[in-house]
Amino acid sequence: MRVGLYLAALMDLPLRDALSMAHGWGITDAEVPAGGFNPYGHCNPGALVASAAARDEFLGLFAETGVNLAILNANSNPLHPDPEVSVPHRKDLRDAIVLSSQLGLDRLNAMVGSVGSGPGATLPTWSLVPWESGLLEVRDYQWSVALPYWKETAAFAEDHGVRLALEIHPHMLTYSPATLERFLDAVGSEYVGVNLDPSHLFWQGIDPNRMAARFTGRIWHVAAKDTVLVPENIAEWGLLDDRYTYIPSEEKPQPLGGRYLTTRPPVDGPWHFVAAGRGHDVAWWTDFLATVRRAGFDGAVCIENEDWDLPREESIPVAARTLRAAVGIAEPTHA
Repeated sequence: MRVGLYLAALMDLPLRDALSMAHGWGITDAEVPAGGFNPYGHCNPGALVASAAARDEFLGLFAETGVNLAILNANSNPLHPDPEVSVPHRKDLRDAIVLSSQLGLDRLNAMVGSVGSGPGATLPTWSLVPWESGLLEVRDYQWSVALPYWKETAAFAEDHGVRLALEIHPHMLTYSPATLERFLDAVGSEYVGVNLDPSHLFWQGIDPNRMAARFTGRIWHVAAKDTVLVPENIAEWGLLDDRYTYIPSEEKPQPLGGRYLTTRPPVDGPWHFVAAGRGHDVAWWTDFLATVRRAGFDGAVCIENEDWDLPREESIPVAARTLRAAVGIAEPTHA
């Protein structure tokens, strides 16, 4: 296994500078944002698909900095009922599939997406705990929309020799092992599998090791992001906490497509994201990555830096040291 970094953490820097910074932290591999929820700062998939010269220049930056290009990330909501989101997100995803093939990459990170509650919906709905029959109707409708699109997309990915690694995530159709397993079975493609991110499992009470074992042979990417659970706040608010707020425009919230932006979580929330090693220690990560390896994955484990407490100059090196210790890689002399 190798230690990589999801470069969304360094989107304010030019790609060359981001790669150089990662290399300085002893990171060997990069996961590069490629549209969707991410800006085009490091990779505009449509532009690179259209230009061999641009692709050569792009790949040259990795050779120059000594960092391996592990995978592209096209996380998005291609199922959003607002076409101002779904249309460009679908294009980015297709372009990223083609670009991955052109760059010699055999896999791509993505998200399933979230559908509205019915044909006239303008906003996505998270169908959770459907305790009455109307909610089951919402769920059935959402799956009826999602599956034809993803069967077509899986076939497109197969035509290009690219496997889609899908992350379970809150507010997505696939947010748990059960929903992801149901989705993979329904799509029925060997080119659709798992991007295993333990952070969204921790706060749901799901054991990442059990999920890794459950999806043996289908794990095509692993994200290293940790979560701290706060028992006092859980006792006060529960795990499903909606006290998120708008971020003022002067603070520049990240655009997510159309008119939609990131929001701010509560400061006293029941859980929050931290660097790998700050929520679960090296022993836990050692055990988890051993389970992942037994499940068939032995590639780059990419740090996803969303630590809410530390600046990236502190949190990313913490995660890198944790992962190197967990997989038995010696500390680089320059890190």
